[in-house]
Amino acid sequence: MWKIELKVHYPKFSRRQQQAADYLLQQEDCAGTMTIRECAKGADVGQPTILRMLKKCGYESWSSFQHDVWKSMGRKKENAVLGLAEDSRGRREGFKESGVLQIIRDDIQMIADMAGHLDMNQLNQVVKIMKRAKIIDVYGTDNSANAAAELSGRLLHLGLTSRNYSDLFFQKISAGHLGEKDVAVSFSISGETIAVIEALKAAKQCGAVTVAVTGDGESTLAECADYVFVTPTIYAHEVSRWIASRISQIAFVDTLCAAIMESDMERFEEQLSRSTREFEEDISERAKRME
Repeated sequence: MWKIELKVHYPKFSRRQQQAADYLLQQEDCAGTMTIRECAKGADVGQPTILRMLKKCGYESWSSFQHDVWKSMGRKKENAVLGLAEDSRGRREGFKESGVLQIIRDDIQMIADMAGHLDMNQLNQVVKIMKRAKIIDVYGTDNSANAAAELSGRLLHLGLTSRNYSDLFFQKISAGHLGEKDVAVSFSISGETIAVIEALKAAKQCGAVTVAVTGDGESTLAECADYVFVTPTIYAHEVSRWIASRISQIAFVDTLCAAIMESDMERFEEQLSRSTREFEEDISERAKRME
């Protein structure tokens, strides 16, 4: 989807390129019909600026960009038709189906918002620090505990030393033993979870680099972190309040691990292969003992 592409790559754009992207996003209903000349005039930039911006998004030309716009418009019309069908079925089947479909829409929107907030320069800095880190502690409780455990597990598969404790007391104790060569990552949707805030503060006092992953960029957790990544949480339906809130956190975990992989494919592909071999050998030994 072209709007998501513009938002994902927005931090990499120059000021003039961001100006052009802003104009296209504001004029989304006309993006598929305007000429590049009209776009350049409306955004008050040169045509080469627009082409360079689109190239950063993976488009070879203005026409290839507009082709993607038209595809998105087709999906929008299709969704409108499906929406009418939903309304018709909803009157017959009641509230349940519309709630489920709204959760899917919330999930998609949260991931898109996460991508729009992502600062690639900051992400690359954190990747460099993590690759050199002696220990990477990851903290999270309640809804954020799954994302924290997921990140820690993936870092281990990549050959990076990571620790994650479900016990809140052990989280703070672990943080108190970190040093300047270590990294601490705290997950909190609200950014006000006392346990992970205290753990991150303890890690910072010991000299560790601190990272906050939160739905509120101005929260208490964000204030005590060296690096902050915003993972928005939205819900238009009460059901999704409880089960969809960590979707953007998991998307961030995917993004961070992909960035680590891309930074040194040879190193991390070997580490993943080694992890796979260890797993296969373990399964093989268990099978032999059961025979």
